[in-house]
Amino acid sequence: MHEIINTELPENWVMTTLGKVTQPIEKVKPTDDPNKAILYLDIGGIDKATNTVVDYKKYLGKDAPSRAQQAIKKGDVAFANVRPYLKNIAVVPNDLDGQVGSTGFCFLRPSEGVHNKYIYYWVLSNSFINDITKYQKGSRYPAVTNKQILERNIPLAPPEQQKRIVAKIEELFSHIDAGIEALKKAKQLLKQYRQSVLKAAVTGELTKEWREANKGKLEPASQLLDKIEDARNIWIEEQIEKGSNEAKRLKTRLKKHVFEELDASLIPEGWVSVSLTKLCLLVVDCHNKTAPYVDDGIPLIRTSNIRDGVINFEEKMKYVNQETYEFWSRRCPPEPGDILFTREAPMGESAIIPENRKVCMGQRMMLLRVVHDLVDINYLHIALMDPLFQKRVQGFKVGVGVQHLRVGDVEKAVIALPSLVEQKEIMRVANDRLDAMSRLENEIDQQLVKTEKNKQSVLAHAFKGFLD
Repeated sequence: MHEIINTELPENWVMTTLGKVTQPIEKVKPTDDPNKAILYLDIGGIDKATNTVVDYKKYLGKDAPSRAQQAIKKGDVAFANVRPYLKNIAVVPNDLDGQVGSTGFCFLRPSEGVHNKYIYYWVLSNSFINDITKYQKGSRYPAVTNKQILERNIPLAPPEQQKRIVAKIEELFSHIDAGIEALKKAKQLLKQYRQSVLKAAVTGELTKEWREANKGKLEPASQLLDKIEDARNIWIEEQIEKGSNEAKRLKTRLKKHVFEELDASLIPEGWVSVSLTKLCLLVVDCHNKTAPYVDDGIPLIRTSNIRDGVINFEEKMKYVNQETYEFWSRRCPPEPGDILFTREAPMGESAIIPENRKVCMGQRMMLLRVVHDLVDINYLHIALMDPLFQKRVQGFKVGVGVQHLRVGDVEKAVIALPSLVEQKEIMRVANDRLDAMSRLENEIDQQLVKTEKNKQSVLAHAFKGFLD
């Protein structure tokens, strides 16, 4: 039995099912005509943000994927069976008329007297999505069947009224989309401003007047480097006495370590160029194997968890047990205040491990630890996010397919370093601006969420007959 979603229908409307208002889709076998070129639509070709087809693939029949089995026409509504809540839904465009679609879609081709966009907007509505999602099965790739989709209800208006409803939806959506576009442009401007603040911070521009006012009072950064080296040497000898292989490796690396300094004309007087190896107490590579996951335990931070300078503990998080943590972290257990830096997928992202967090470092990452009494970790972090630094490390990338950074190249990557007191002044000024931008960005994100709710409100009213 299919669920009756709304029994109070407007006059002349009927509650029916998608199966009764759509036509069967013909099956095809491209391999039967091996040299015929086809265009193929799969789920990856749909942009779920805009619910439009943005890409398709070209094959000869003999090379077509096994899922290429459905003959599609322009105007068909493609509804992805897998994870229906993601709304991989789109109308088949004109250039795919007579081509081939994946069996990963249920294609909805309207019968006579049914507007394809009426079906399209109905299956985009939360009323439909919430209904169909209840039937999905599978833990890894939860999916629904074509049969289940076709058995779902649709409140059907008369043909002429369908046209008016679709026109009204599109009129209202166009106003909402204009607002969305304005919000996205504002967000992009904030991103550009953020980049300019980072650049100004690590080139000394933010503290130019402050530096002039304190001229003659500031310790040269070269003296700070001497203190860092002394502290690191003491730590190395202490750790070697305790049997630390990591300290022995570091001592050997430091003897051979060389790096290319920045152009002196590009950094303020009193600042120095310094490599990450010379600046940090430790620069440690990860254990380069995939850790065995468990359902719950210690968060395993992978490259996909680090974006825009923070660790996302909410999405795509994997976990390891204590035994795995100890083995994967045997070179250097990560601590709050350390920086995790990604070498691949993507390369150059970084984040500070927050307080009261025990984490395990995943593949393709490196750990940076400083002497906190001598280096402001937040300054190092913004130096790593600085667009000029990012441009420099792009010059180190290797690989043909997935490009990555080599460990040695990260170790010799260079930043501009001021005195500790100026690092702190830079962060005071930068944080004021960055925090203000974050607040604005959050407000924009909230407005973007609200616009999606507005669209759903339009659809809810439309399919109750309130828009006609």
